[in-house]
Amino acid sequence: MALDVYVGPLTLYYAGQWENVAQAAARERGFQYHIISTRGEDDAVKDPAKILPMIADWRASLSDALGENILEPLGWDESYEDYMTGRPGWGGYGALILWAAYVEHPDLARPPRYVEHWEDLAYKRSTAADATNLFPHVIRSIEFWLPAAFGFTFKANAPNDDIVTFGSTATLWANLQALNDMTWQADRATIERWGEYAPAGDAALEDLAKYGFSEMFFLAEYACQHRLPMKLDY
Repeated sequence: MALDVYVGPLTLYYAGQWENVAQAAARERGFQYHIISTRGEDDAVKDPAKILPMIADWRASLSDALGENILEPLGWDESYEDYMTGRPGWGGYGALILWAAYVEHPDLARPPRYVEHWEDLAYKRSTAADATNLFPHVIRSIEFWLPAAFGFTFKANAPNDDIVTFGSTATLWANLQALNDMTWQADRATIERWGEYAPAGDAALEDLAKYGFSEMFFLAEYACQHRLPMKLDY
């Protein structure tokens, strides 16, 4: 199962009026790309005219629930017609999380290759209930980043009623920049090169982490520049 990331209006996303990286590549080459879903969404509403008010109601309810925990009510342009997608893959995204966890715990020896991050000691330390994180919006298994500035993460219903963990695009962007500053100190051109080719699954942990970082870096930047939500898609 692939892992993509979508940045854009949620109306387009839930209406299915977007393409992931593989879909776009297949279309450009004249092929058909078929998605096999295991998430039971065959009966989901797909009409944008019906989805738009549902998104507006969901956003207002979530904003009210957050109350004074956010500086201003949640808001973004659902009529925006563009979006951006990337495919860090589970290996690239997981390696990025693991890399950040080991930066938080330099007393632990970083594995040479990617291991399932949820089974790793550094990850367990970073996600413990009493953990203090340097990069919480990278590490804490977030599925949905909102275009608002706040430092905490929280669980709530997504528009399709899935209960997921939410974070902030602004904090994610800041966390990614801090991670780069504390480790690689790479310039923009170097970060772009990291994302040109996806490493093999058995590649070095750092190579996978750099690829995942590159994908998430430019997606988070786009989300902040255009004030749009960002979410995982799988």
